[in-house]
Amino acid sequence: MLRRIEDLLYHETHIAHAAAEWLVLIHGAGGSTVTWKRQVPELGQRYNLLVLDLPGHGRMSERPNNETAYTFEHIGERIWAVVDHLRLGAVHLLGVSLGSVIALSMREQRPQQVASVVNGGAIVRLSSGLKVLATASLTMAKVIGYPAFYRISARIMMPRKNHQRSREVFIRESRFLSTAEFRKWTSMYQGLNKTLKRLFAAHSDIPQLVVMGAQDHLFLDQAQRYARLHESVRLEVLPRCGHVVTIEQAERFNALCMAFLLSIEKPQLVNERC
Repeated sequence: MLRRIEDLLYHETHIAHAAAEWLVLIHGAGGSTVTWKRQVPELGQRYNLLVLDLPGHGRMSERPNNETAYTFEHIGERIWAVVDHLRLGAVHLLGVSLGSVIALSMREQRPQQVASVVNGGAIVRLSSGLKVLATASLTMAKVIGYPAFYRISARIMMPRKNHQRSREVFIRESRFLSTAEFRKWTSMYQGLNKTLKRLFAAHSDIPQLVVMGAQDHLFLDQAQRYARLHESVRLEVLPRCGHVVTIEQAERFNALCMAFLLSIEKPQLVNERC
């Protein structure tokens, strides 16, 4: 069922040409459509792009929102509603950081409509230490305030000097989030481990590329375990790079993403474009 445009997530489309395949770009917590400015010009030369703001982020922060809580499944359904509204059919999903969890949830919801998944700085499982940190984070955020909590979290996730640009982008974009939105997104951490445990074990023949930074000290180990477990997953690790690979090493990420997508394109489509 098609929804009214005002009920949909804010979204932008970038059209390469009418016959091009579609990529849906899903940012992480604290991001926005701006997060993808290093990917849109290059990937948009060959693919049609759908770029969205998640609830409470970017342009969505300007809209009234009566939702009291979020789940990964619900956010996935809201993105699918935009895909349905635009009548896109099968799509490739491209997620970064927490957006990778949403992408995998969307694959679980409609596997027949997902051509492939690309996840940068993927969050696929929490280590024992991270489970404790996620639980403690809820209390910390309430005590010190959500904006301060996000700034501290950004430094924990991206601590090195070469991570500075990533930190600055996400801290800047997170300022659009109201206290109510910070609270709803942070509360999702309560169910994160359960969600990731299910998604980590889920088998799928849909091709998936996972691009991680060698300095991603919180999530790289689990991504490597995930790739070893699933034959359909291709893992690439970028040296001298932290969590947000789409910003820190955008050129290399774009090249890997493009090569992966070309490798799984239908032969007839490749021939038509040559």
